[in-house]
Amino acid sequence: MISRITNSLRSIGNKYKNNKNGIAYLQSDQEMADTFKTFIATETFKSVYYNNEGDFKKFLDNSDNINGILNEAENTKYMKQKESISQVLNTQLLEMYELMHSYGGKNSYPPPLKDLPYYSMEEKLKRCLSIKETDNRGEPIEHPRGFKIHVKSSTVDHEEAGYGVYIEGEVIPGTVVALYPGDTYDGENIPPSIVRENEYMMSRYDGTIIDGRSWNKKCDELTLKSKMFKEIGTNVKPTDILCYRNPFAIGNFINHPPADDQPNVIAYAFNYRRGFPDHLVHYIPNRTITENQYFSDNSVIRRGVVLIAFKPIINSELFLNYRFNPDLPYPDWYTQPDLEEAKRRWGERRSISIHSVLNKFK
Repeated sequence: MISRITNSLRSIGNKYKNNKNGIAYLQSDQEMADTFKTFIATETFKSVYYNNEGDFKKFLDNSDNINGILNEAENTKYMKQKESISQVLNTQLLEMYELMHSYGGKNSYPPPLKDLPYYSMEEKLKRCLSIKETDNRGEPIEHPRGFKIHVKSSTVDHEEAGYGVYIEGEVIPGTVVALYPGDTYDGENIPPSIVRENEYMMSRYDGTIIDGRSWNKKCDELTLKSKMFKEIGTNVKPTDILCYRNPFAIGNFINHPPADDQPNVIAYAFNYRRGFPDHLVHYIPNRTITENQYFSDNSVIRRGVVLIAFKPIINSELFLNYRFNPDLPYPDWYTQPDLEEAKRRWGERRSISIHSVLNKFK
């Protein structure tokens, strides 16, 4: 199955290497390739749980399942792929949010490391060393699909790898395993101080930037002050801190794969829209700071990113391709899993109207 999917993705990538405009690399092409990949994963999830009683082996034993998904992916238009993906993700997220609401949320972050700030490389290295020396870890969290997720010291062997995110159990492709938390900014309107030496920045294709570093810091502060809150109270409503008690908001701890391994999750933009249940909105681990006023969508209440399993995962650490810009120097520890993919992701942004996109892919 994986080899067939890989070949399909390779053909999609080759399709976008050159285009009739003479531009070698376009971000929109990589967005379409990412959507294609995510569609395959979420269609696999649907087939396993809706047609094969949640039995992944039963799904694999029937070659018609695999062939059907790949054929459908190759014949489904881009906008229809996105629509189907959104439906699958929305169903899963409602399941995850209802579960955390049932116990009032929980902080799955490891205990804070005192006196070690986030805002310099020197302090970051001290944090990573302390994490490995003390084996500092969070509490395992039950996922609605029967496995656990756990933040603890990473297996990645370099000095900048501190925490990692682990799966305890088995995960089927297309499963949402984590959320990427953080304050969200319009990429054209973000303070330089937020960007400086910040490796927790997650960028969406629509220009939204999510700052996961600020979220780490806030969660640590709230944990350290929790005793004081209990004793003397706080001037904020209880619901105001629920966004920091989303146990699945740990995507900011997922590492880039080492040279001898490959990514097993993919990042995909998700918009929380009006109609998302009121009692669950408080748990959304994203807070809007700045937004593009010209391309705003009144139906969207929050913009986020979800991390989705692309491969079967069994008792393993999660890895995400960070896709560092190939035109800039890499850190010593970074290896590029797919150079063509990175070049497209950091390629030119083509200016086209939304109407031309919709008409082309309907």
